[in-house]
Amino acid sequence: MSAIGASRYAAMGQYQCECALTVAAAWKRLGLGTLLMEHLIDAARSNGVHLLYSVGASSNAPLRDLARCLGFEAHDDPFDPQQVIHRLYL
Repeated sequence: MSAIGASRYAAMGQYQCECALTVAAAWKRLGLGTLLMEHLIDAARSNGVHLLYSVGASSNAPLRDLARCLGFEAHDDPFDPQQVIHRLYL
């Protein structure tokens, strides 16, 4: 058996978590990433998280589109102009 996708978050303070998502190539653009992130957001909210964030390449259009669809705000990374920080306040 092989994994087709996974999402996770890791505490980066009392109320902040960094989140990440991966989906196998054959399963991309089928809604799996959205579903995994919706469940992750619900779990984070239930566990008292106030802020989820993800850092990604500014050239990563699929991440940018998914983050925008889920309500994340995009901000330039002050330390790396080639990265974007996506934030979702819960």
